Amino acid sequence: MPDSADHGRLATPRWYWTAPYVAVVLFAVAMLALVWLLQEREVASQRSAVVRDVQWAEQTIRLHMQGTEEFLGELARDLAVGALDPDAFQLRANQHIANNSELVNVVWVGTDELVRWSAPFDTTEWLAGDALSGRQMEAFTRARDLGGPSYGLPYVNPRGQTVVEVYLPVRRGREFLGAIAAVYSVERMARHMFPAWFVEKYRLALMSTQGETLAASSGVSEPDESVSFQIPLDPPGSGLLLRATALRSTGALPTALPTIVIIGLSVLVLWSLWLLRTHVLRRVQVERERDRLFNLSLDMLCVVGLDGRFRRCNPAFERILGYEPEELSGRALLDLVHAEDVAITVDHLRLLEGGQAVSFENRCRCRDGSYKWLVWSINPVREEKLVYAVAHDITGRKAAEDALRAESAFRKAMEESVLTGLRAIDLSGRIIYVNSAFCRMVGFSQDELVGAEAPFPYWPTEDTATCQRNLDLTLAGQAPSTGFEMRIRRKNGERLDARFYLSPLIDLTGKQTGWMASVTDITEPKRVRAALEAAHERFEAVLDGLDAAVFVADARTDEILFANRAFKTIHGFDAVGRTVRGVAVPQPERGDYRVDPRGLAPADVPRELFDGELQHPLSGRWYHVREQATRWVDGRVVRMGIATDITDRKQTAEVARQQEERLQRTARLITMGEMASTLAHELNQPLSAIANYCMGCVTRLQSGNWKQEDVLAAMQKASFQAERAGKIIRRVREFVKKSEPRRSAVQLADVLDDAIGFAEIDARRMGIRVEEEVPADLPAVYADRIMIEQVVLNLVKNGLDAMHDNPPEDRLLRVRARALNPLSVEVAVIDRGHGIGEEERKRLFTPFYTTKAEGMGMGLNICRSIIEFHDGRLTVDSNPEGGTIFSFTLPTEAASERLARRA
Repeated sequence: MPDSADHGRLATPRWYWTAPYVAVVLFAVAMLALVWLLQEREVASQRSAVVRDVQWAEQTIRLHMQGTEEFLGELARDLAVGALDPDAFQLRANQHIANNSELVNVVWVGTDELVRWSAPFDTTEWLAGDALSGRQMEAFTRARDLGGPSYGLPYVNPRGQTVVEVYLPVRRGREFLGAIAAVYSVERMARHMFPAWFVEKYRLALMSTQGETLAASSGVSEPDESVSFQIPLDPPGSGLLLRATALRSTGALPTALPTIVIIGLSVLVLWSLWLLRTHVLRRVQVERERDRLFNLSLDMLCVVGLDGRFRRCNPAFERILGYEPEELSGRALLDLVHAEDVAITVDHLRLLEGGQAVSFENRCRCRDGSYKWLVWSINPVREEKLVYAVAHDITGRKAAEDALRAESAFRKAMEESVLTGLRAIDLSGRIIYVNSAFCRMVGFSQDELVGAEAPFPYWPTEDTATCQRNLDLTLAGQAPSTGFEMRIRRKNGERLDARFYLSPLIDLTGKQTGWMASVTDITEPKRVRAALEAAHERFEAVLDGLDAAVFVADARTDEILFANRAFKTIHGFDAVGRTVRGVAVPQPERGDYRVDPRGLAPADVPRELFDGELQHPLSGRWYHVREQATRWVDGRVVRMGIATDITDRKQTAEVARQQEERLQRTARLITMGEMASTLAHELNQPLSAIANYCMGCVTRLQSGNWKQEDVLAAMQKASFQAERAGKIIRRVREFVKKSEPRRSAVQLADVLDDAIGFAEIDARRMGIRVEEEVPADLPAVYADRIMIEQVVLNLVKNGLDAMHDNPPEDRLLRVRARALNPLSVEVAVIDRGHGIGEEERKRLFTPFYTTKAEGMGMGLNICRSIIEFHDGRLTVDSNPEGGTIFSFTLPTEAASERLARRA
């Protein structure tokens, strides 16, 4: 057996020594792989950089070409309006060519495909009168058909330069006047359109779609064809490819250098490990004999350094503490010591530094988390800077001592830690025990209370009889199980309320020796309860004093839990306990709630459920109802509702609305009264025409000299004049008649035509032109036709009055309508009158305020009310051309459908 054990100890180091060699080899392989990966990543990074830089270069070319397109567009516009002559063309084109070195020529080609103007003036390729070639015609025709810039394919011109042309059409309206063309030199593009730093990094080449290199930049280094990228320039630069190839950097280290360094260092480390292994094997043989003696001890033996860390431990550590010797190697002794014994252990370890042997006791932690008591004997060896320690297990002895101390401390801690006062009396009523909490409660010391007989010192003199009766019930065993309340007196004379709970005091033999009482101070809880009751009474008094009906109902069962006096007056004084729907409370339907209150949890509240106006189903009165989900006193979710009677307010609003309608009708009658004389004159024209046409027909029929077609034409004209007079009268009649507002889909163009038709009589009399701007695709609005016609007529008449004193050429009134968005339309009445001041504008919509001597001051106020009734806004702004702009908005038919669906 000893031979096999020795063989095992010798075999194990062989594996330990093989592991470092394997680790070094694996490390070398890993480093070589890492170098390879880094080199590959660098190549990938270079390729990614080439892609980004080429994309940037492509965008740079596009920006340059777009700048030239904008310049050609400016020339085309000036040429179309006739603002460009040959000299100005030469000046502007030469300046642009000078600023853009990649350009060769700028020319104007007419509709006959001949060159009209050419810049620069000394060019030899594009001369005035030259015709376009077949290849140039393709780009010219495409520009004419597309109406935008068109690039041609690259080609070699007579001078041997590769060029690319761009054509921009020149149009005056729909008339095609030719095209402005710019000629790019591909060689100049490669030489001038890229910054110097870009050319230093890459070799740039402009290539055709067939792969032919048209132009390339020169580099100082050799290009690396493995790191390149190309991107098409189409459009602009139709048929061009941009290719960038990275240039090789000078002074770079050879890629094989890291590999050589890693292999060399690995060989050096392997040689060092071989030398170390030879030295260690010689020491192992010497230490093996010492280990046999060290491992046979039943006590815990260990070698500890002066830093307090274990160097070696015998197997006894595993038997006593559960730690394997190898596990403790290098671990500090203080890591095992109980926190309460660290200080004394440190003090003894400091003595070892002076060469003094020590012996002490402490607790050390086992592997399973428990602690054992150990007595240590330690001797230092200063020349080796080590200490040799022996530890013996004394846990059993310490456990017995601690049990005795713990029993005593536990009983004492129980007595001192409870907050409830404890008092014990014997069967005769004499106090035999009080704890510290009871002493603090009554203010008497333990010596003053223990041994006292009735009357006790803490009994109030005025309640002695009550206290004596409670004591007699206790001694007779008749004390209630719920205890009893009793006033007691502190030593300083202060009174407090306390509750006594009684129970028999039984000794170890099961015999009753007295009565134990637990005493609780209830002075503060009684005060708080009284305050809560008073607060509750005040709360109910406040709610009962409200005019609004307030109730609280369970969110799930709908049971009314609380109701104030106003609620009970309306719905009955027996409402509490019934359901909300059972007492006919005005409340919304389930679908009108923002969330279903029945599905709310206590964590989801408070939350508003409803806020709106409802009508009582029986009385017909209106209420403003607000309901909110909240948590009740018992924790469940309830609905708290407040209903305020708003019937009087609704009636007042209805009366005001009716008065406003009457006022609107009065305003329309006043307006028609002002127009009466003018209308009479206007009707006189069609009536006179009718009379003339009829008299002419009678005269011809009497003379016998008549033709059927002449009489028919005269009667048709008379019929047209009669229809015109009837239309005027019908519009006036519809305008002034009283009717309820009826909102429907209305074509705004028809409303504006009728309103302007009324006002045109006054406009012609004043010499004012009225212009109407209404798009053909204007959507229908959701409005009352007559009311909107009244608003437009009022604003138009105000605009006519404002321009009464204007010169004839400035008498222009514009009525404009436009769609702001799919849901609203704006109507604006724009005059060039005297305008409205800032102070007047602030008071403009105030009732009875007017700027006219004969005005009532109600027109604009009524107009604003009408527009707000239609969910719109009426605003006033200054006209930049002089005068005022009145504008209002109306909802479209689509907006009314959305509101209907939402409702």
